[in-house]
Amino acid sequence: MAEEELRTSPVLPPEDRPEWRYLKSIPRSLASDRHPIIVGHRGARGLAPENTLAAFRVAADLGIDGVEFDVQRTTDGALVVFHDDDLDRTTNGHGPIYEKTLAEVQALDAGSAFDPAFAGERVPTLRETLDYLQTTNLLLFIELKDPWRFPGMEAEVVTLIRELGLVERTQIRSFYHAALHLVCHIAPEIALSELWWDRLPGDDEVIYKTVNAFFPFCTPEAVAQIHARGQEITAWTVNELDDARALIAAGIDGLTTDYPDRLLTLFAP
Repeated sequence: MAEEELRTSPVLPPEDRPEWRYLKSIPRSLASDRHPIIVGHRGARGLAPENTLAAFRVAADLGIDGVEFDVQRTTDGALVVFHDDDLDRTTNGHGPIYEKTLAEVQALDAGSAFDPAFAGERVPTLRETLDYLQTTNLLLFIELKDPWRFPGMEAEVVTLIRELGLVERTQIRSFYHAALHLVCHIAPEIALSELWWDRLPGDDEVIYKTVNAFFPFCTPEAVAQIHARGQEITAWTVNELDDARALIAAGIDGLTTDYPDRLLTLFAP
């Protein structure tokens, strides 16, 4: 099968879709009753090296509602928290992360590229990340990166979430919706969200209860339409206060941001 076909996100025919009544909405925040919830992008990537334990610690200390982070797999089968295909931008390594062993990846400096103060910060495994997040009040928004490249990733992620008792605090998301269909089949108790980068789904494409989209698409009209069909909608990546204010006024359900400290000012007493 061609690589492009592997990436295809099929719209399931109505007869193959999961029963709506059993699908989960966005997990309820343990940190606040804010609406919308504030989610730190890759931890809090404007404030600390993205997708590192340092970024998750910053997010937890801020008291935001949740963190978003990305999962891939190394060549020897370890699930790691990392966004890019290549190591070059955020570490002192080079080449695709999925061609490296876990030992090679964790020998790298994943902090200095952001700021020398974070020198020595490592690329964490998914287990290390979940072990830390388990000690916080943060919700977990886990993005499966390129799951077509990593057969079996979905089941491995689900196993860890269940093992650590994080089902009620987790939403799994992906741009590759076939991976979500698989997660729904093996773990219907976990909340799911489709990611959309170029448009919003039409009424005939509604499958799960959360849509996560690039924020310019989240107009008041679009938010109202999505709410009218029983879905919630969250937006990425919202870094400017004027954009956040407009989305809040439109009724958005969640804001993903590099700078959660900024957005928190909109909810100051």
